[in-house]
Amino acid sequence: MQKAVILLDGPIGVGKSTLGRAAAASLGYGLIDGDNLSAPGYWLRSILQTNRGIARAAQDKLQSQTAVIVSYPIRCTNWIFFQKTFARAGIECRCIGLIADMAHIAARQRVLSSDEIARSREMIDQGYGQRAFSDFIVRTDGAGFDETCAQLTMKIRQVLRRR
Repeated sequence: MQKAVILLDGPIGVGKSTLGRAAAASLGYGLIDGDNLSAPGYWLRSILQTNRGIARAAQDKLQSQTAVIVSYPIRCTNWIFFQKTFARAGIECRCIGLIADMAHIAARQRVLSSDEIARSREMIDQGYGQRAFSDFIVRTDGAGFDETCAQLTMKIRQVLRRR
């Protein structure tokens, strides 16, 4: 079976990490929270270092797992980097977008700072979670957590069955 990386894209507070963790546990996949690998510094260098860190961590996890879910907001440049990097290693790379209304994001159990709320609004306006390269888009504000997680898990299975 070909190894695979599933990228979960979306704005701050949409549930990438929480849903990713639950879906990974349900599917028996690895999980990487890209925020934990964010490199400080000048934004362009930071993005490249973070992308490289995520790619290395994913390849390490794929030594013992069939697939890895990565929760991290994806720009087009990130997508190109991951597609090419994983393709060179023979790893399939797919993306699922997560979206929600700003009111839902702001009212989540995890309290967001005013800066995080402002950035989340910007990210929604910039198209995070709704990229043309996403295989599916999952709304995280249309149902409860368990139902949303079940929907995400089903979409991940569908993406991987398309091989």
